Amino acid sequence: MMELAGKVYDVITDPNNIHPTIKSLIPEIEREDERRYWRRVLRVAALCHDIGHLPFSHAAEKELLSSGNHETLTVELIRSQEMREIWECMTPPLRTQDIVKLAVGPKELRNETFTDWEAILAEIIVGDAFGVDRMDYLLRDSHHAGVVYGKFDHYRLIDTLRLLPKEEDGSICSWC
Repeated sequence: MMELAGKVYDVITDPNNIHPTIKSLIPEIEREDERRYWRRVLRVAALCHDIGHLPFSHAAEKELLSSGNHETLTVELIRSQEMREIWECMTPPLRTQDIVKLAVGPKELRNETFTDWEAILAEIIVGDAFGVDRMDYLLRDSHHAGVVYGKFDHYRLIDTLRLLPKEEDGSICSWC
């Protein structure tokens, strides 16, 4: 999933793929240092996205997890002192809260405020339509189950993703 997230990020932040309106809505996309920082955060968040998962996915979460879901456990693990030490030792140091936001997204962190940029990056991982978590499990599960359902050309899909403004109000349409 970390690799897929990096590929999506590289495509949507490629200067040749950025609509002029997006540049004005998301200033982070124009600053090289910030793009590099957020790429690292995104890849780490994708790597940690499922860290709270139990074996056999969601089947026993309600019975075995006091919080009732793996996302809460994921947040706790990413925020743990042991993990904070890892994030702080990276060059540049990664902010724990940035990793948490991208790893689980605004649906799970309803009390957190997300910038447009953070919401887009979280969408890369947890998005319902084209999130790399979904891409990864569809491809992996179809392969291991030996079924065609779930197989698709993810390379083509990723290569054609673009951030575009919505026509009616100029806000961001994440995947167009």
